[in-house]
Amino acid sequence: MAVLLTLGNVLLPLLYLVVFGLYLWLFLDDNPWPRKVVSSLAAATVLTHLGTLLVRGMVLDRLPMGSPLEFLSVIAVSMLATYLVIELRIKVQTTGVMITGTAFLLQFIASSFTHAIPQASPLLKDPGFAGHAVLVMMSYTALCLSFLFAVLYLIQARQLDRRQFGLLFRRLPALDVLERMSIGAVKIGVPLMFLSLCFGHLWMYDLADRLPEEMASQLTPWDPKIMVSWVIFLGYFIGLAGNRLLGWRGRRMNIMAVVAFISIISTLGLMHHFVPSFHDFTNTEAAWLQTHDRFPCGHSFHVEGECP
Repeated sequence: MAVLLTLGNVLLPLLYLVVFGLYLWLFLDDNPWPRKVVSSLAAATVLTHLGTLLVRGMVLDRLPMGSPLEFLSVIAVSMLATYLVIELRIKVQTTGVMITGTAFLLQFIASSFTHAIPQASPLLKDPGFAGHAVLVMMSYTALCLSFLFAVLYLIQARQLDRRQFGLLFRRLPALDVLERMSIGAVKIGVPLMFLSLCFGHLWMYDLADRLPEEMASQLTPWDPKIMVSWVIFLGYFIGLAGNRLLGWRGRRMNIMAVVAFISIISTLGLMHHFVPSFHDFTNTEAAWLQTHDRFPCGHSFHVEGECP
C-alpha cells in the first residue's frame, strides 16, 4: 500500500501536467489531435486520482481530507471532474486550460509537500461527517467553476465591446456558451449543497445522541454557519429560478455570479475567525474520541465489551 501511495504521489502531478499541456496546445493552436484525446485522458486522470484517494483512505482508515494539502488534492480532482461533466454537456474544450492549470497547481503543491500520515481530525473516521464534508467540498467547487466561467464571460464581453479580437477572444466560446457553462456549474452545485445540508443535519442529530448531554446541547441547527449556508443555497436557487423562469440573462447575471461567490468567500472567512460556531469542532473532537474510546461500538448505550 505504501508503494502505491508513493507511486500515486509522483504520478498524479505528471498526469495533471500532461492534461494541462494538451488543453494549452488546443487553446494555442486548435490542433485536432489534442481535441480527440484530451477529454479521455482527463477522465482517466480523474479515475486514477480517485483510486489513489481510495487507497490512501484505506491506509489511513479515514477520509483523506485531514490536512490542508490533502484538501488541495481533493479539490483538484473535484474541479477536474466537475469541469468534465460541464464539458461533456456543452461540448466546449477551449476553456479547459484555465481549469486544468489550476487543478495541476493544486495537485503539484499537494504532492510536493504532503506527509505520509498527517495529523487529522478524528471525525474524518465518522462516515456521516465524511459524507457531509465531501458534499460540501464538491458543491463549493462547482460554485467556484461557475465564478470562473462568469469571469471569462465578462472578459469576453469587454473584449467584444472594445473590438479586441485577439487569441483569447478567438479561443473562448461565444458569450451564450460561457453563460451556459456558468449556469451549468450552479446546476451541479445547488443540488450538492442541498444534499450536504440535509446530510449534515442528520449527522448532527446522530452525533448528539453519542455525545455527553452538555456537549450535545451545543449542536444546534441554528448555528450561524448552518444558517449562512442555507442563505447561500437559497440565493443560488433563486438565481437558477430567475434564469429559468424570469429570463435573467447576460452581463447582469454573470456579474451577480461573480459578486455572489466573492461575498460567500468573504463572509465564510470572516465567520470562521470572528463568529462562534460548533463547526470549530475542537471540543467536539475530544468528546467524540472519549465516547469512542469508552464505547468501541460508537454508541453511548453499549456496555464496553458487549457490542453485538
